[in-house]
Amino acid sequence: MKNFYFFTGGYTEPAKMGSGEVVPGRCRGITCYAFDGETGRLTRLSVTPSVSNPSYILVHPDAPFLYCVNELKEYGGIPGSTVSAYEIVSKTGELALRSRQFTCGADACHLAFSTDKRYLMAANYSGGSLSVFPILGDYRLGHASCVLRHSGEGVNRERQEGPHPHQMLLSPDGKYVYVPDLGLDCLAGYRGDWEKGWLLPDEQLTIPGIKGQGIRHGVFDRKGRHLYVMTEMACQVNVYEYEMESGRARLVQTISAMPKTCRLPSLGAAIRLHPKGKWLYASVRGSNHLAVFRIEEDGRLEQIQIQDSLGEIPRDFILSPGGEYLLAGNQDTDTICVFGISRENGKLSPLYVEKEACCVTVLAAWRNQ
Repeated sequence: MKNFYFFTGGYTEPAKMGSGEVVPGRCRGITCYAFDGETGRLTRLSVTPSVSNPSYILVHPDAPFLYCVNELKEYGGIPGSTVSAYEIVSKTGELALRSRQFTCGADACHLAFSTDKRYLMAANYSGGSLSVFPILGDYRLGHASCVLRHSGEGVNRERQEGPHPHQMLLSPDGKYVYVPDLGLDCLAGYRGDWEKGWLLPDEQLTIPGIKGQGIRHGVFDRKGRHLYVMTEMACQVNVYEYEMESGRARLVQTISAMPKTCRLPSLGAAIRLHPKGKWLYASVRGSNHLAVFRIEEDGRLEQIQIQDSLGEIPRDFILSPGGEYLLAGNQDTDTICVFGISRENGKLSPLYVEKEACCVTVLAAWRNQ
């Protein structure tokens, strides 16, 4: 397994979450680490001071460019967040800002590429909206080609008083985009027009959750036959059978990501599929653990392990490209914990803790060529 660069982002200034939690602004910017694929060890290489709150970052798979949201209520006196494009300009992962655009909504929280990587999509949590940006020939961002806003509310008046888009999820064939909305308890469905950079609403594609779950993030299996959705408020995973041709889905299972005996107030966070397609992982804040699921032949899940995240508030984690390691960022204790993944059963074993990681909220990898 090759070594690769590993980037983290976080909150550089205090931010109030939808849950009421206030996250301190200890992050210094976007940090680059070298990750040793043989040992699982991290080496901090550089920190690029950035525009406020790079709380979600995405690395271009084909070019040395990194994109991040700036999760803000306003920027320069103008309401809303921004999204920034950085070029990776050195072997130590230092970044140079190349462009910045408004997302046309507050508290941008997620980014995703279109299949052909010609467009970047952003979800605006508090703004209740989503936006699409053309990626220009030099990998800078153009002005938004599409901005859409959700409407409605959920059953929980404190958390679901309005729409809260939390992710931009592309279908396996790239034709559809699903937007998990915590406030509406559904994945709003869109058809992608990648010639114009438009998303076209289609209610027949919308995938419902269960009222009060707080739909957060989803991931498709490798064959595109099942969709797994993490819920924030219920700390459950929904399993859907997915029809690639029609873009529609049917709920077939809901399973808890919590330990059976835990009563701590908790919030579901990230969800990831193992590269082999055999196991699914989810993180939960409050109880501060990682849940491991085995994927059965019919796509349903069985919980096989609860692993302490070895820190507080594991907001995000990623898997190494070969599936040998899981790296979890513990936001409130400023650590990145590296776990080995068993080749036999997918279970996690703690290997290494990187301290002083400064309020990590997101982790992203870029292969070192």
